[in-house]
Amino acid sequence: MNFDFTDPQGFSGSIGVARRDITPPLGIYSRCWGAAKFDCAVGIHRPFTVTAMVCEADDDLGPFALLAFDGFLWSDPEDEWLCRQAVIEHLKTDQSRVIISVSHSHAAVQLTRDNKNKPGGEFIEPYIQHLKEQFVEVSLEARERVQKSKLDWIVSRCDLATNRDLKTPEENRFVVGYNPDKKVDDTVLVGRVSNREGMVCGVLVNYACHPTTLAWENDHLSPDYVGALRESIEEQYPEALSMFLIGACGDLAPAHQYVGDLEVADKHGRRLAYSVLQALESSAPAHQLYLKEIKESGAPLAVWDSQVIDFPNHSQALKCEVPIKIKKEWLDITAIENELAATDDRVLQERLLRKLRVRKSLNNVENFTLNAWVWRLGDVIIVGSSAEHYSWLQVSLRQEFPHLPILVLNLINGANGYLPEKELYQQDIYSVWQTPFAEGGLESMKEIMVEKINFLLSGKM
Repeated sequence: MNFDFTDPQGFSGSIGVARRDITPPLGIYSRCWGAAKFDCAVGIHRPFTVTAMVCEADDDLGPFALLAFDGFLWSDPEDEWLCRQAVIEHLKTDQSRVIISVSHSHAAVQLTRDNKNKPGGEFIEPYIQHLKEQFVEVSLEARERVQKSKLDWIVSRCDLATNRDLKTPEENRFVVGYNPDKKVDDTVLVGRVSNREGMVCGVLVNYACHPTTLAWENDHLSPDYVGALRESIEEQYPEALSMFLIGACGDLAPAHQYVGDLEVADKHGRRLAYSVLQALESSAPAHQLYLKEIKESGAPLAVWDSQVIDFPNHSQALKCEVPIKIKKEWLDITAIENELAATDDRVLQERLLRKLRVRKSLNNVENFTLNAWVWRLGDVIIVGSSAEHYSWLQVSLRQEFPHLPILVLNLINGANGYLPEKELYQQDIYSVWQTPFAEGGLESMKEIMVEKINFLLSGKM
């Protein structure tokens, strides 16, 4: 399960980082749980932010822009594209070079104008417009702030994430919660942006764990554990802006979750932050150890010292399509609408509304393809899609390329559904019956990503 790479890996180039506050207004419709008894939060736990990292490319296709923001997910592809298209146009870059990652906090706002008639729904469209404006502004500022930099990567470990597919012997069914019997991927990939003076300007954190600490009893808007993660890192590195990039967490979540206590979320965030800080303190930016000399003393002593290391500056990006079959029961949109109209159960309504939104987002269900992005920045590979991949994807990709840092991102540039492993489709698991995707989609995603990574590594592009 453990993954590591021996030699320092990274990217050298012109990099800029910037941030904007995007805290939603109090009173906005923010119901994310079917079991919740209220529709609007009464307070703000921690600020919501969007942070952008822009890297200038070594060609004329435009810069690379990686944005990470606090939010739940994109429920409507039109709203997502409104924001992403604006970034693409203002940066004058290729569509393959913009990735927008949402933190997936379940104490945030459902990003869809479909909720405009709900309590507080009148705030949703102005908020989405505000997101678009802030995404553009933060991207342009990050580009203005580019400077010669290095982005190096370190592996750390954190046991915050646990498996969340629990089979209960009493009821003989799967529920969504802590399963202590299954080991999980504990990899934390930490990226460090440093300038020529060695000052750390940015910290990237790629970790797979659902932000579901705060649930139906919580009455505050919150970035969940990501807020305290960010604060804890930046207390130690005040000149740096940190970015959280959620990994392949379809089957991963904290053991202690579904609470209303904000401090539990903060504890989770600090717990992850400590693993990040441990990694950052393990070496100077863009340095590696080398054997300097053997010193004869009472014992022959191996003296190691650190030296600056250079990284490649090449950058490449691909946007590709992954054919995935849609389940038969998802093909008839009218049947879903009729089922929704026939119930007044609030929990069932919430499930069916989400199902209907996902179904509308799929468009051509007969020949559906899921968009995926594959980047290469120096020695680093970044891949992701709008699906919620199970962690098997990141584990297996890192096994395929054990000498490279590979970031696997969930819910980038949209949201569609879960991608569990195919053998789980024989079980009554939430992520299996909730997703529109038929079995084999996750394995198809891996196959395409391996093919595209090999293509980028070949240098043929």
